[in-house]
Amino acid sequence: MTQRNKGCFKKGMTPWNKGKHYDPGGRSVETQFKKGLKPPKYQEIGTIVKHKDGYTYIKLAEHKWQLYQRYIWEKYHHKKLKRSQTVLFLDGNRNNFAPDNLMTISRKELAIINHEKLLTKGSSDLSRTGILIAKLKLKTRRRIKND
Repeated sequence: MTQRNKGCFKKGMTPWNKGKHYDPGGRSVETQFKKGLKPPKYQEIGTIVKHKDGYTYIKLAEHKWQLYQRYIWEKYHHKKLKRSQTVLFLDGNRNNFAPDNLMTISRKELAIINHEKLLTKGSSDLSRTGILIAKLKLKTRRRIKND
């Protein structure tokens, strides 16, 4: 019977390169990142960036970004939103961050709004009515389910 896995380490075996020092060749040492050096595309905390999908984000901390409309709503109302809540632009314009144009809804309500096409671009009054319709549909579904 032949031995299998000839290239694998067995328990207690020492690797061939144990104790050897790695010396990179060429100019690799001088071109490596130095401590404290920031990458060229680094963005400071508080930076506001617009993505391809049209949504705007703000950098709150290192590796922590938040949707700008959510940030504006939380600052204006002095409340922290739950993960199940989302902020909706009433007029459909993703660049209009006026606090009266932003409204919070649950993700369940958002699903109904998107499915039934209840959001009207350009008219915040019709969008508010669509949100009320979605809330009513959600409440009737809960009532039917409980009965």
